[in-house]
Amino acid sequence: MNTLLPYIVVFSAAAAASIVLTPIVILLARRWKLYDPRDARKVHHAPTPRVGGVAIVLAVLGASLGAIAFDERLGSIFADMRHQLIVLFVSSTFVFIVGVLDDVVGLRAMYKLAAQLLAAVGLCALGVRIGFIPQLGSLGWLDWPVTIVWIVTITNAVNLIDGLDGLAAGIAAATCAVIAVFNFYTGYVAMGVLMLALLGSLLGFLLFNFNPARVFMGDSGSMFLGFFLATASIVSATKVATVMGLVITALALGLPLFDMMLTVLRRLLERRSIFAADRGHIHHRLLDSGLKHPQAVVVIYLVTLLAAGAGLLLMVWRGEGEVVVVLITLVMLMVVFRLAGMIRFREMFSQVRDNLHRQRAIRRERRQFESMRNRLRAAWTFDQWWRAVRRMARRMGFAQICIVFRSSAGDDEETLTYRRPPGGDGDVPQMHLSIPVPGRAGGRLLRVEIDVPVDESLETIGRRVSLFGRLLDEHEIRDASTAENVSAPMDR
Repeated sequence: MNTLLPYIVVFSAAAAASIVLTPIVILLARRWKLYDPRDARKVHHAPTPRVGGVAIVLAVLGASLGAIAFDERLGSIFADMRHQLIVLFVSSTFVFIVGVLDDVVGLRAMYKLAAQLLAAVGLCALGVRIGFIPQLGSLGWLDWPVTIVWIVTITNAVNLIDGLDGLAAGIAAATCAVIAVFNFYTGYVAMGVLMLALLGSLLGFLLFNFNPARVFMGDSGSMFLGFFLATASIVSATKVATVMGLVITALALGLPLFDMMLTVLRRLLERRSIFAADRGHIHHRLLDSGLKHPQAVVVIYLVTLLAAGAGLLLMVWRGEGEVVVVLITLVMLMVVFRLAGMIRFREMFSQVRDNLHRQRAIRRERRQFESMRNRLRAAWTFDQWWRAVRRMARRMGFAQICIVFRSSAGDDEETLTYRRPPGGDGDVPQMHLSIPVPGRAGGRLLRVEIDVPVDESLETIGRRVSLFGRLLDEHEIRDASTAENVSAPMDR
C-alpha cells in the first residue's frame, strides 16, 4: 500500500485540482464572454464557455510539479527523465497557448496546423523521435517525418472528435489509463505517473463536461490532449525500445483516428477543403440515427474501452496473438463505422469515378480553351475572329449563340448568330442564358445569349460558359464595317 500511495496521491491531487479549477474557469469565461459560438454543426443550445482546457492543463502541471517537489522518490524518478519531461511540457504548453488563442480570438485552421508542425519539428530537433522499431530496425532519416505525421495525426484526431459533451475527455481518459498501465508494466514509472495525473484531471473535468455540459474544453484542451498523448506515447515507446507503446495508443484512439481518416477522405471526394467543418463525424451520424446525446457518447465510450482493452491484451499476448488482436480491433471499428453510415464503398467508388471523369473533362476543356485562345490571338480581321468564335461554340457544345455588339460606325446594335445544325439531341432540354456585358472603355460587346443543351451537370455547363466568356473578355470583337456573316454556317 505504501508503494501505491504516491500514485494515488498524484491521481487524487490532479482530480481535486481539476474539480476546484474548472468552476473558476467557468466563472471567468462567463465574465469575459468566452462562449462557444452556435452554428449548423453544433449540437448545444445554451451559450457554453469553451476554455475548460485551462483547468485540465493547470491541474496536470500542478499535480506533476507537486509530486516532484514533495515526494523524494518520485522526484528522483523524474530527474532521470528531466530532458524528456521539459521537452514534453514546453512543447505541449506551446500547443496549449495556440489553442487558447483560438478559443479567445479564433484562428484559421492553417495557422493551428502550422503551430502543430512547428511543435512537432521542435520535438524532433530536441531528440524526441520514433527512431527505432524492433521489427524494422532504425528508421534513419525517416524518423523525422514519421514522428511529425504521428504527432499531427493524433493531435487532430482528438481535436476533431471533440463534438459532444464529454466525448473527447472520456476517450482521452481511456487512452491515459492504457498508457499508464503500459508504462507501469514496463517499469517506466515517470510516464505512468504523468498519465495518472492527466487521467485524474480529466475525470475531475468530466464532472462539469458530461451532458449537459457546463463547459467545453475547447481547442486549448483538445489540442493539448492530442499533442500530449502523442508525445507521451513516443517517449514511452523509445524508453522501453518497443513499438507496443505506439500500437496501444493507436488502438485506444482507434475511433477518433478512423473518424479523422474517413472525414478527410469524404471531404476530398466531395472536393471540399479538408479544413472545412461539417456534420459528418461519427458522433453526428449517431445522433442522426436517433440516439440521444448521452447515448451516443456512451456508445463511443464502450467502443473505445473495447479497443483500449484489446491494446492491453497486447502486453500479454505475443507473436501471432498480437496480429489477431489488432485485426479483430480494426474489424470491430470498421463495423461500427459501417453501421453509422460512414463507410459506403459503392458511394465512395462512384464519387472516385465521377471525380476522375470530371478531371478528364476539365483537362479536355482546358486544351480546347488554349487552342481557341491561340486562334483568337491570330485573328486580325473580323471574319477570322467570327470563324474562331463559331468553332469555339461548336466545341463547347452550344446549340446557339447570339452576340450583340455596338457597330463600329456609331451606336447602332448589330447581332451575330451561330446555330448548330440539327442533330440527334432534339429531345434534350436546353438552357437559355442572357449575359449582359458591363460597359468598358472602347468596348463594343453588349450582350451574349447562349442556348446550351442540358445533357450534363450544371457545373460542367457553367464551366464551359465561363471559359467561353473568358475568351470573349480577352479577345474583343475585331474591327468590321458590316456584319455580313450573320447566321454564318458552322466551320467544318
